[in-house]
Amino acid sequence: MNFFSYPLSLCLLLSTACFSQLTFKKVNTIPVKQNNVTLKMPWVGGHNFCQFSDIDLNFDNKKDLFVFDRSGNKITTYLNNGTPNTVDYTPSEEFNSKFPTLYAWTLLVDYNCDGKEDIFSYSLPIAGIRVWKNTSTPGNLQFTLETNYIKSDYGSSTANLYVSQVDIPAIEDVDGDGDLDVLTFDFSGVIVELHKNLSFEKGYGCDSLIFQLDANGCWGNFSENPNNCSINLNQSCRIQPYTPPLYDQGPRHSGSCSLCLDMDSDGDKEIILGDISCCNMTILTNGGSTTSANMVAFEDSFPANTKYVQQSTFPCGFFVDINNDGKRDLLVSANLPNSSLNKKSIAYYTNTNTDSSPVFNYIKNNFLQDEMIDVGEGAYPVLFDYDKDGLEDLLIANSKMVSDSCSTTTSYNIFAYKNTGTISQPAFQSDTSDFAGISTQLPSLSNLYPTFGDLDHDGDDDMMIGDNNGQLFYFTNTAGKGNPCHFVLDKSGYPDYMGNPIDVGNRATPQLIDVDRDSLIDMIIGEFGGNINYYQNIGTTTLPVFKLITDSMGKVNVKNISSYGYSIPLMYDYKGKYKLLVGSYGGNIFQYDSIDGNLSGKFNLLDSSFQNIYEGEKTALTLKDITNDDVLDMIIGNHCGGVSFWQGDDSTISYVPKYDALSDINIFPSPSITGIFQITGSEIRNLKIEVYTTLGDLVLTQSLHSKYGTLDLSNEKNGIYLCKIFSSTSQTTKKLSIIK
Repeated sequence: MNFFSYPLSLCLLLSTACFSQLTFKKVNTIPVKQNNVTLKMPWVGGHNFCQFSDIDLNFDNKKDLFVFDRSGNKITTYLNNGTPNTVDYTPSEEFNSKFPTLYAWTLLVDYNCDGKEDIFSYSLPIAGIRVWKNTSTPGNLQFTLETNYIKSDYGSSTANLYVSQVDIPAIEDVDGDGDLDVLTFDFSGVIVELHKNLSFEKGYGCDSLIFQLDANGCWGNFSENPNNCSINLNQSCRIQPYTPPLYDQGPRHSGSCSLCLDMDSDGDKEIILGDISCCNMTILTNGGSTTSANMVAFEDSFPANTKYVQQSTFPCGFFVDINNDGKRDLLVSANLPNSSLNKKSIAYYTNTNTDSSPVFNYIKNNFLQDEMIDVGEGAYPVLFDYDKDGLEDLLIANSKMVSDSCSTTTSYNIFAYKNTGTISQPAFQSDTSDFAGISTQLPSLSNLYPTFGDLDHDGDDDMMIGDNNGQLFYFTNTAGKGNPCHFVLDKSGYPDYMGNPIDVGNRATPQLIDVDRDSLIDMIIGEFGGNINYYQNIGTTTLPVFKLITDSMGKVNVKNISSYGYSIPLMYDYKGKYKLLVGSYGGNIFQYDSIDGNLSGKFNLLDSSFQNIYEGEKTALTLKDITNDDVLDMIIGNHCGGVSFWQGDDSTISYVPKYDALSDINIFPSPSITGIFQITGSEIRNLKIEVYTTLGDLVLTQSLHSKYGTLDLSNEKNGIYLCKIFSSTSQTTKKLSIIK
């Protein structure tokens, strides 16, 4: 060993011991049962408004499944483990990050005939198509940007090939010449344009993206009614040439998706349409040819031979082989965020005929979703032992749930999953979709967010709920200490110390926690603006009184460029010091420290993308050690309505406890107005504590087996006390003061 490298190596080792970091790894091994059926992949994260494509992710010559969700532009990939005539997908986290950032809509199609699917997606901010070429080599999935937007010859000029962000085009060889064409609704939103790919005509084979608007002007000679879902046949086309707008112009009939298939094996393409104002899908029959389409009939109950599509609003179809029989099947998903079906929102139809003349048979309306936790739209998880059996249960509040019929019904729920495992091996079983009877006690309120704490100091935890309107609702627990919780609504619009209802404006997400460590439970509240409100408890242990200290606690702001924040705070104690994680509208998780002793200052932003975790938009998280390894675990919810489980890990950066280092022990507050003190130390445990009066009388003996604890001197008189702390080899003394 080089002499000069030894001190550096020793220094790095000591530094590692002193600055350990809690990290998390995503796991899918914690079992969950839904209606007594074990879910195959409970922690995937939910699905709402999905678009599907197939692609070989792991180069095993088997098509896997790519899912793009309009909710947060979230990507989920699944490996295909199925055999012929079986469906067997497993989530594959490693491939999600291989894809670029995508927006609004995405389809994977092989345009250059190399057998590898390329990426076609919305070209933000230009209303068009961006393309990434699949440049993968065996064992290395990768994509290279080919063009920021496809251009097309519109006759009068060459411009970006217009596709609205709310539409989904059909990218298919429409004219049968071997290269991919594009069918898309024009800027009026009522007629379909064919943009012919001229790659073959110009002698490039299929390896180019050279487009020209078909001279006919409107493909298939039909139009959609701008005010409803009806179809008009035998329509004359727009006079050419014209130039499309560069950006979305807010068309009258915005929101259509197109699926182009040969349904009758005659070589030309039919088109299947879904629309933003419709719950059904319409198929138009092509009575023309590959080069001159002419729609001669339509059926608005597609597929007519089986249970036809009815999915609240904006159902869209995707043609992929799901059951590995060599024939592509039909998946249908609603595609209107915040309005469409969001629970049973993926219908699976198997193809019982041939690929060139498919016949679809309805199988189910919750493909993939029936194998995971999915509570509709939005998922706000909280770990809380509501049955008081010593195991942390899982509560998940949602933003809303939209029913699966054309007559849309919306409900707002808090789902409860009981922990039926052990202290070190958690397992969850669905218990109820209406925890605490919330649908009755708080009817028709959306974006409910619960938090728990013993506010009245009677030995059981009470509940505070924030809602979409920015208000708070207080539920007292009438069960008594140690009994399964029973929550009863006590006050509507919980008041502050002046008697005014606490109202943060919009999207109240509260957390009950002793922020200033004075043994009284305080409250922090996230909101729409991305800031955090701090309400200090200035009452007593039995009668909490909350006073607004600041609406900009720590100068935290998680607002994104669209001016949405949706801050969801989670303050937690790590090695005796508070840290803060904040979920956000954009999906990033923000991490802050420098909180203790700095409540009126600016917190230190450690990370605006905590451990590069991205689970989708509107993230919410909860932390508890539910595996009994003395390390916090994390569950993250997102706008897709699902949750993911992240196991805490202290092993990535080794941590060496110093049992004899007592100098960093902190006992606070002192003086205390309640007689209750918190004791923390970053590197200590297994201590003995003795508290004496100044006259030498022993009033408390206690052991400390964790990194922090509580000293309860609430029954003692005002005065000065001496706290002696013993480790195996040393001791120290701290002075405490009680002023009630």
